[in-house]
Amino acid sequence: MVTRDELRKNIILEYLTDEMLDELSIITIVIKAKKGTVIYTEGDSAQNVYMLKSGKVLLEQKISPTISVMVNSIDPGESFGWAFLLDKGSNALTATCNEDCEIYMINRDVVLDLMDKDQSLGFMMMKQLSAVLKRRLDQRTIQFLNSVKSHPDIKGLEEC
Repeated sequence: MVTRDELRKNIILEYLTDEMLDELSIITIVIKAKKGTVIYTEGDSAQNVYMLKSGKVLLEQKISPTISVMVNSIDPGESFGWAFLLDKGSNALTATCNEDCEIYMINRDVVLDLMDKDQSLGFMMMKQLSAVLKRRLDQRTIQFLNSVKSHPDIKGLEEC
């Protein structure tokens, strides 16, 4: 079983009470995955939420049938697979282990039931998740603007 201290190392869980973490520890499964293991694939039904204990996970998105772009990397203490929050959500990205990984996994239905039963836990998790989402949105916005800025057509406009 995962301990509360181990769970507390995850950004979205760090402010939960000991009692809340104890509830989560009961429903958390530990997965050990080798480098190259695909955790989930873009378009698949989102059945779980994941929290990285060790290793590195890459999140990729297809931009054509033959090209995928890495849009984020997940480090220990970070979570991924948030499409579980959406009703019948599907994964927007593919998550692949870039190193041997140890991952905490919680089933979608089980964690949503717990969040409904303990709304303080749900609120605290969502508050932290919102902060993480904002940081990632800011990061993607910067990436997008840098990409646009380096486009030859835009560079040509700057010279005018």
